[in-house]
Amino acid sequence: MFGDVAAIERLKTANERRWKGFEAPYANLACVEAATHLPFDEGLIFEREQFTKLMFGSQSAAQRHIFFAERQAAKIDGLPKDLPLRQIQKVGVIGAGTMGGGISMNFLAKGIPVTIVEMAQDNLDRGVGVIRKNYEASAAKGRFTNEQVDAMMAILTPTLSLDDLADCDLVIEAVYESMEVKKEVFGKLDTICKTGAILASNTSFLDIDEIATATKRPQDVLGMHFFSPANVMKLLEVVRAEKTADDALATAMAIGKTIGKVAVVAGVCDGFIGNRMLKPRQLEANKLLMEGATPQQIDKVHTDFGMPMGPFQMSDLAGVDIGWHRDESRIENVRDALCAKGRWGQKTGKGFYDYDEKRNPTPSAEVAEIIEQFRATSNMQNATSAIRRLSNARSIPWSMKVI
Repeated sequence: MFGDVAAIERLKTANERRWKGFEAPYANLACVEAATHLPFDEGLIFEREQFTKLMFGSQSAAQRHIFFAERQAAKIDGLPKDLPLRQIQKVGVIGAGTMGGGISMNFLAKGIPVTIVEMAQDNLDRGVGVIRKNYEASAAKGRFTNEQVDAMMAILTPTLSLDDLADCDLVIEAVYESMEVKKEVFGKLDTICKTGAILASNTSFLDIDEIATATKRPQDVLGMHFFSPANVMKLLEVVRAEKTADDALATAMAIGKTIGKVAVVAGVCDGFIGNRMLKPRQLEANKLLMEGATPQQIDKVHTDFGMPMGPFQMSDLAGVDIGWHRDESRIENVRDALCAKGRWGQKTGKGFYDYDEKRNPTPSAEVAEIIEQFRATSNMQNATSAIRRLSNARSIPWSMKVI
């Protein structure tokens, strides 16, 4: 025996969260460990066995499917590959909140100047401060140097005036999810932005065709829906409206690739792609709450299944208030009640969970009380049924989960 075999265990511990559910990293380490005590010929046989098992396994098939699916998603049916694209040299972002700041970071990291607009100076200062804080946190982990952080912040222009977007080639609106508000913003952009500028909405479910009617240039309007946190999540839905020009669509897809996103074309429909897929899961999770399960029990089933987070963890990360009607007197469900109490997720330090300064979650007594209030008036009060459904989910074989 030779080599520091204990280093393998340290590596497993350090990457436990990252490798959770994956077979290949552990098979690789098993081969390394085998090399420390097996004769050369036997080591080769062991490696071949591990390789063959992985190659013909369900995880290999699933990951190959994802590999080719991502590349297929980047292709736009009906458009020539040599279609000339619009030049994107400067980007405008409206809104310096969690989403607007995250969107801006994508472009800044690729050296593309960004003008970010807010309505109030304190909101603007807070948003810019969060961007710098996020970059500095990444620098502390070695992802950027301090010089790179300064360089990215140097090409960020904060402003309180939409007029400063006049020279932008692409403007992405990330304001409150209200059709009235968004149409007002696009109406103003129509008079401010230069000819040929692409006007994009980050809406997660509103009708892009209706938003486009607020302008005299519907050919330049489309959706660019980022997922929160926008500087981390890979998916970018590019929503093609009825009158969106081909070169505008192709340019949005191309710039998505430039900033490291997996861009997919979506049509105008409720929830587009991602949220339309997630909606049934959230509805069932909400039913489980009313049947007696807790947010942490439901989320644990999802993470045990192999997902990085459960529905309520994801809601807290993205923002419980996304799509909320903002009427604190209108309490129709658990989410409304949480939002009315300022429990908007990680950004406010409390959502379905309570969070410490490092955003570590703990169960909330206040949330438990709110859920119990709704549960008491619900016709779904069977806690045994909820636990049984959760237990059944845990028992699904891994091979079925991959498929």
